Amino acid sequence: MKQKVVLYPPTLDFNFLFQRPQQICSQFARNGYKVIFCNNTQTSKPPEEVAPNLFVYHNFKDVLNLIKYKQLKVDIFYYTWAKSAEYLNDIKAKVNVYDSVDSFPDWYSYEDNAVANADIVLASSQFLYELRSKKHQNVHLIRNACPEEYIGKAPSVPDEYKGIKKPIAIFAGAIGSWVNTRLIRKVAEKYTTVLVGKEFGKDCPSNVINLGTKTHEDLYNYYAFADVCLLPFDTSQEVTQAACAIKMFEHMAAGKITVATKWSETSIYPGSVFVSETDEEFLSNVDTAVSLSNNASYIQKSLNYAKENTWEKRFQRIEEVLKDHFVANGM
Repeated sequence: MKQKVVLYPPTLDFNFLFQRPQQICSQFARNGYKVIFCNNTQTSKPPEEVAPNLFVYHNFKDVLNLIKYKQLKVDIFYYTWAKSAEYLNDIKAKVNVYDSVDSFPDWYSYEDNAVANADIVLASSQFLYELRSKKHQNVHLIRNACPEEYIGKAPSVPDEYKGIKKPIAIFAGAIGSWVNTRLIRKVAEKYTTVLVGKEFGKDCPSNVINLGTKTHEDLYNYYAFADVCLLPFDTSQEVTQAACAIKMFEHMAAGKITVATKWSETSIYPGSVFVSETDEEFLSNVDTAVSLSNNASYIQKSLNYAKENTWEKRFQRIEEVLKDHFVANGM
């Protein structure tokens, strides 16, 4: 059987905060597809094969020219940014897959076109699944996940942890408008609290130790040697209601309890994610999570959830959806 080609358009750089697009593209490559991942940063640098079957291109015009002059045929156009639907006519893929991963006001004007012109729509949360199902007949809920290799991985103590007082609370990721920094500050008044990530429109609280961004490979170690993981999102915002936080599953893979504010995506993992409706409940849950951080039963509960929520399992479902589409359309 001929190797199928997957194209991911410029949206983010491959090495930037290894997120859902990189994870799913990596799964395509591991399962025998040829993947062309187009970096958002455009340069004259030649393409790189960063893993077997996975090629990072640095000049999207070159890719479009390869398609135009029939040197490249795309089987699956996989895109996570609604605006990327503007390339559909240039790419002429056999199957267009729109993966709806967020809901930002700035994207609204592009969403209808992205959904209407997709053959398959994926949604990363229940909120997005219900929203996209109103306008498309072939929508599938594919939540975020953790890498299988994270589970049971032997961690190394981060150097920055060696000189700080335990217990340690960690928030990882970008501090954007959707993050309740007030809660992080309150946690830091009682426990050593670290940020592993970056400021993205909001400042890191002054009583939090800002460790900056780390590679995805190193991030696991920061979870593994923390005592509690924080997910304090502002649930009044639509962007939060639409979110399915990758970090939540990565916390599970490290055997950790997550203390989170309450929305639909945090309420389905009892015993591993402690949900909170008020500031007081959040802080109380942090205390409880710290006291249980070495409890074997709770560690195992998180690991069990992680095993059921891996990128490998998510990809199996995506591939089933694609195969059904190929069969139904005689491809």
